[in-house]
Amino acid sequence: KLPTDLWCYQQVIHDLRPQYIIDLGSSQGGSAVWFASMLKLFEIPGGKVISVDLPLEQAYWLSKHRAEEAAKRLKVEDRIDWNYVAGGSKNEAVRDKVAQLCSQAPCMVISDSDHDYSHTYYEMEWYAKHVGVGHYLVVEDTNIYGWAGWLNINDPNQDGLKKGPMESANDFELSHRADYVRTDWCSKHYGLSQTQNGWFFRKAKQARGLS
Repeated sequence: KLPTDLWCYQQVIHDLRPQYIIDLGSSQGGSAVWFASMLKLFEIPGGKVISVDLPLEQAYWLSKHRAEEAAKRLKVEDRIDWNYVAGGSKNEAVRDKVAQLCSQAPCMVISDSDHDYSHTYYEMEWYAKHVGVGHYLVVEDTNIYGWAGWLNINDPNQDGLKKGPMESANDFELSHRADYVRTDWCSKHYGLSQTQNGWFFRKAKQARGLS
């Protein structure tokens, strides 16, 4: 994550005080530790990060060893619930846990896992139901696949045919105008962002069609 995006997350956590931060696609765990440190810094009672990603058997590079050590040094290990499980954000046990937690206290959700449209769009659709009213759903890396001139050297989209987070966000907006407001406040405020047009503020509990 870019430092400017972390400033935005810091501001939102401070101002809106979510009880749970659902971190989808935690990779090696650095973001989960950072989010947990913000919950501790701002003294949010019981605040916890629900960290979700694939297990080592499915993705050998997803080792959270260094993140766990950092969490211990920062004394935030009790604020992180690690869930490196088969299927990642599609795992039924994880989804049941998220649904239960978010029914009890306000949740913020960050979508940063598989960036293919077929995954990101449906991830947004399912987890959006559990974002607290007055809180954010954020989709990361809306700048990849050529948007804003950025290219992913590991996945360059040379034919220009790939659909990813930005296209997912575009389609999500069309069906959620009644319950979510899309904003580019972070990018406009700080200039540099990997979440361009990726912030969705939940204004109402249920969608009632386009409005």
